[in-house]
Amino acid sequence: MKKKFLLIAAIGVLVMACNFLMPTPTQEATAVPATEAPAIGGIAAKLDELGGAACDENPDFTCVTIQVPLNHFDAANTETLDVVFAVSPATGERFGMFVQAYPGGPGGEGISSGGLSWFSDAILEHYDIVYFDQRGIGLSNPLSCPIAFEANFMGYLNASDKAGKEGYDTPEEQQQAIDEARIYAENCVAEIGIEPAKLAFFGTDQVAEDIESFRQTIGDDKFMMYGVSYGTAVAETYAAAHADHLSGLVLDGTLDLTLNGEQGSLSQEKAFDKVLVATLEACNADELCAADMGGDALAVYDKLAKQISEKPLAYEFPLPSGEKVARTFTFNQWEYNAAYQLYSLSGRMMYLRALAAANRGDFIPMARLTYQNLTVDPATFEYLGDDTFSDTMFLSVLCTDDSFFSGTQEEKIAQTIAAGQASNGTVPRLDGSVYTGLSCAFWPNSPTEVITTAPLVAEGVTTFVLNATLDPATPFEEGKAVYENLADGYHFYVEGGRHSIYGFGYDCPDKYITDFMVDGTLPTERETVCEEWGTNVIRAYEPLVLENASDYADVLETFYAVDSAIQLQPEYFYGSFTEDVAISCPFGGTFTFGPSDAGEAYAFENCAYTQGFILTGSGSYDYDSGIMIFDTQVSGAKEGSLVYTDNFSDGTISVTGEYGGETVDLSQ
Repeated sequence: MKKKFLLIAAIGVLVMACNFLMPTPTQEATAVPATEAPAIGGIAAKLDELGGAACDENPDFTCVTIQVPLNHFDAANTETLDVVFAVSPATGERFGMFVQAYPGGPGGEGISSGGLSWFSDAILEHYDIVYFDQRGIGLSNPLSCPIAFEANFMGYLNASDKAGKEGYDTPEEQQQAIDEARIYAENCVAEIGIEPAKLAFFGTDQVAEDIESFRQTIGDDKFMMYGVSYGTAVAETYAAAHADHLSGLVLDGTLDLTLNGEQGSLSQEKAFDKVLVATLEACNADELCAADMGGDALAVYDKLAKQISEKPLAYEFPLPSGEKVARTFTFNQWEYNAAYQLYSLSGRMMYLRALAAANRGDFIPMARLTYQNLTVDPATFEYLGDDTFSDTMFLSVLCTDDSFFSGTQEEKIAQTIAAGQASNGTVPRLDGSVYTGLSCAFWPNSPTEVITTAPLVAEGVTTFVLNATLDPATPFEEGKAVYENLADGYHFYVEGGRHSIYGFGYDCPDKYITDFMVDGTLPTERETVCEEWGTNVIRAYEPLVLENASDYADVLETFYAVDSAIQLQPEYFYGSFTEDVAISCPFGGTFTFGPSDAGEAYAFENCAYTQGFILTGSGSYDYDSGIMIFDTQVSGAKEGSLVYTDNFSDGTISVTGEYGGETVDLSQ
């Protein structure tokens, strides 16, 4: 299962990521009476007592609903709401709970996205794994304005800079951006349908207190906590208020909450731009990537970005039916797509392949990536959204937590425009995040004064800070700053790397955290470079498919190229495999993939990934055996009947059958 962390959204302007900053509460939270702690043998009886039942969206977990104050910081306010937590009990002797502030956002659902596969057996044996949907999201009193968001988002994606320059450079552009931010805020709040003032109670400080209410309901004195991406804001906020109830803390992809809204936005603009440049330079240093790119990936990116910023690109997108639909690729789509692909090494490599294809005149791979990242229907370009992510709460939490400048609404708007213009060009390629301040200026209860937050100290709490030097969304410097202020901190980081590093199967940092949680063993050093990750910027580059099958040495090499291209199709790579999906093949025909009882099922219908090699037939991928098979009839330059096998378990590939009148039996 892929770990999914979202820190990207577009609300009228490109918001590549956001910083999260909460004030220290001026009042103590209203206490919830503690109940008797679960017996050391397990939590099952407590879950039964609370009416727990298997989670519909994640049956590996038991869901329980607790009632919490709408406003934890006002005992006179008796309004409540329900928050849902999901628990997978420890399989053996219980040491306590391991609560996950997961996934990212804000806006990501924790319960539907939660899993067990990234934890060691020892952690699963001794700890209850706990996820939750924070208030306003998923199962916990969801708030949403899908109609307003879609109108705003699609308007943004389809807009072009009339002045031919990036950013809001003219008074007309600035006024339009201001009007769009106001209209979205007004329409969204109306669509949500609650008293606007109550949106103030859906910020991160309240979420942290919901976790405290859950702890008291369960009855444990202490628990372990993990926060990732925006979840580090939740975890840090909880730790600042309730350090005495934490037995340990893990912060993965760490935000520095001492930064206010505009400081965090500008920090992340620089980080995204740094990672983009590093990705393009990594391509130049890779022989295969440089060859596909024509020598200089940085020059290719800048050339295409300039062209699209001056005039949106018109192209035709092929549908599985064989029909082609006219589309336009705007500069807003270009930047959004580029930023989205920078979170992981695989994403960066896939972006480079699409960039190389675009440089050759084939814009379809870039369009496929864009449709996936924008969550739009390739056939209609209608917004589909992500069922596990709340676009509404992304902005609501951000604007509730953070101060983007100060003063009156008009003063904050003016300061936002000025900051956007000042940053435009100083970050050459990916900027504009600070314009989020326009939307926040119109959001109910957005702070009028600058919010300041003291550095997290977490006295008495062993805290692990995890990050990477090429994390675009939660910059390395922010995690480093958090670590340096901790009373008992340990810093694990990757040179290069990606956004978040826990749970990917590397001893560093996973084993260090397991050893601490299970045996109480502490690292010998305060700072550790996780060298086993290497220093890679991108996943090993996989070249584009050659245009003609005759350019390959043999039919096995041809099949392997097709195999690789399928695996790197954005629709396939990011697919959920819950239903059949048909996509057009580059040189005609269709490829269909979907779920099967054993894993995945495929169908080829006159499908050509390279000219002269047309496939019709079926295929499968068996998850248990790790074997992928294509059983096909081949036409084109030659005809035949071939079975291709890719054994992921041992890394071998083979093809057998008849092709061009000859017997084929090749393997490697």
